[in-house]
Amino acid sequence: MNKRLQGFISGAVLASVLACGVVYASVGTKQIDIEYQNIKVYKDNVLCELKDANGSVVEPFIYNGTTFMPVRGTANLADMEVTWDGANSSVYLWDDMVPSGTYLMEVCPPYVTSRNYEAFLQNEGKYFTMSGTKYSNGFKLCDCEDYALFNLNSKYSSIEFTIGHVDDSGMQDTSVSFLVDGKLVEEVYVGMEDLPKTVSIPVNYGLQLKIITSDLEGGGWPYVGFGNITVR
Repeated sequence: MNKRLQGFISGAVLASVLACGVVYASVGTKQIDIEYQNIKVYKDNVLCELKDANGSVVEPFIYNGTTFMPVRGTANLADMEVTWDGANSSVYLWDDMVPSGTYLMEVCPPYVTSRNYEAFLQNEGKYFTMSGTKYSNGFKLCDCEDYALFNLNSKYSSIEFTIGHVDDSGMQDTSVSFLVDGKLVEEVYVGMEDLPKTVSIPVNYGLQLKIITSDLEGGGWPYVGFGNITVR
């Protein structure tokens, strides 16, 4: 039977269903007619229910001759994971989610670095110390405009790590910038007398991450450490 959709459906809601490219290009609101026909969905000849993130059943509908099905419920039937990036109105489908505790250096080590970059991997028995504590699965950069570039392949929402001055390398105020696809997403200040701190940086499923240091005092060659870097 036909049902008149009362009110307006936002572009964000429309973008959350599987549809043709023109829907993804739409932004704003639109009043539409949709049709419910008690559409049934089968997987391997077994009748299934499509559910949203809250576990509520969501019924497919027809609009302009196209059957619309909820992304999350449909992806779950295909044994895929779903993530929603509200900041960019984007839906991501994954065959495999990143396991908790996955190290950045294991899944995508930097493909370009400055000459003062040095990696420290636990499986190689290498570590550096910050305030007397050992750190591995990371790297260090000099604070003199050193950098590292990573190809994230649009797989990750954020990175988390411990940052601080590397012991016995000198100490001075330093700023570290994090750029995703050329845009600054975070800047972390590392004070001369600061203890190491754990930070989380949003990478928003971007393609390229660039980490670059800046000397705030002009002189010296201290190193900034990035320890135990994990991805989510």
